[in-house]
Amino acid sequence: MFFNKFLGVCVLTSMFAISGCQKNEPHSKEKIEDVSQSGLKLDAAQMMTHLHAFEQIAKQHGGNRAVGTQGGLASADYILDQAKKAGFSTELQTFENREKTKGRNIIVEIPGESKQSIILLGAHYDSVKMGPGINDNASGVALLLDLMTQLSSQKVKLKHTIHLAFWDSEEVGIAGSQAYVKKLTAEQLKAIKAYINVDMVGTKDPEILIADGDKSSIDEMEKMLKERGMQEQDYKPLLDGLRSIPSHSGDLALENTLKAFFKEKNLEIKEDVATLTASDTAPFLGKVPVTSVILFNEQMKGDELEFAPCYHKACDTIEQVDPKSMQLAGDAVIHLLTSLD
Repeated sequence: MFFNKFLGVCVLTSMFAISGCQKNEPHSKEKIEDVSQSGLKLDAAQMMTHLHAFEQIAKQHGGNRAVGTQGGLASADYILDQAKKAGFSTELQTFENREKTKGRNIIVEIPGESKQSIILLGAHYDSVKMGPGINDNASGVALLLDLMTQLSSQKVKLKHTIHLAFWDSEEVGIAGSQAYVKKLTAEQLKAIKAYINVDMVGTKDPEILIADGDKSSIDEMEKMLKERGMQEQDYKPLLDGLRSIPSHSGDLALENTLKAFFKEKNLEIKEDVATLTASDTAPFLGKVPVTSVILFNEQMKGDELEFAPCYHKACDTIEQVDPKSMQLAGDAVIHLLTSLD
C-alpha cells in the first residue's frame, strides 16, 4: 500500500461503518466445471506456505523484497516458478520507476472461453526497503498464487480469460500498474470486465474496506462534519479532492457484490474512496470497473498512523498475518469471480 495525501482520509472514513458489511507453454484448455458450480475454494494453509517462502527470501536478501533489489528479483523468480508449475503462460513486462529503478510486472494468463473478455486480478509483490512486506503485500500475492494453483488443479471451466497481475514498484509511485495501463490500447481496456485489487489481506482483527463505487460515503462524511461544527473551508478541499477521483459505471455493481458477500457473513464493512488512489487500483480508475479487497486495522502510534500493525516496518513478518483473514479474503475473491463468470 503506497502512502499518498488521500490515504490519511481513512481516519475519517473509519467513522462510517455500515453493516452487511517471458512466455511459457500455455495451460491445457481442458475444463470441466463452471466456476459457479465448481465449489472452488482457496486454502489458507497453502497461502501461508507462500508467505513463509517470501519471508525466507527477505531474510536471505537484506530483510526486504523492494523493487530492484535481490529480494525483489528473487520474489519475481518465485512467482514465475509457481506459474510454470501450474502450467500457465506468463508475460514479463519491464519498466523504470521515478527513481530510474527497473521493475518487472508478471502477468499470468488463465485461458477462458473468450480472450476478448478478461477479468484482471492484481497484487503488488514488492515491499518497502524497511521490511519484508509479508502482509503488505506478500499476502495478496499468496492469495493469487493459490487461486492460480486451484484453477489449474481443478480444471475449472471459465467464461472469461483471467489475468493475474503481480505488480512491481507499487511502493515507489505505483509504477508497475501504471506502466501496464499506459501500454493498453482502447480495445484492450474495453476487454477488461473488472479489475480486482488484493492488498494487505492478512491483517489481524481487520476492518473491511469496500471500494465506494458511487462515492456515497463522501456525502455521509460531509454531513457528519457539518453536524460536528467543522467549518466548510476546513473540509471542502479534501472532499472536493475525493469527489474528483475518476469512477466507472461498472464500479457500483462490484461494490454491491462485495457488500452482499460480507452481509451474508454478518460482517461490518466500511465504504472507502481514498485507498483507491493509494494502491494499484489508481491507474485503472475511470477506465475499467474496479474494486478491491483490503483489510486494515488502523492504529495511531504517537503522531503516526498505521493502517495495520507493523505497516511499512521491519516487523511486517508472518507473525502479523492471520490465516482466517487470508481465508476470508480468498472467499471474497471467489465470490466476485463467481458473480462475474
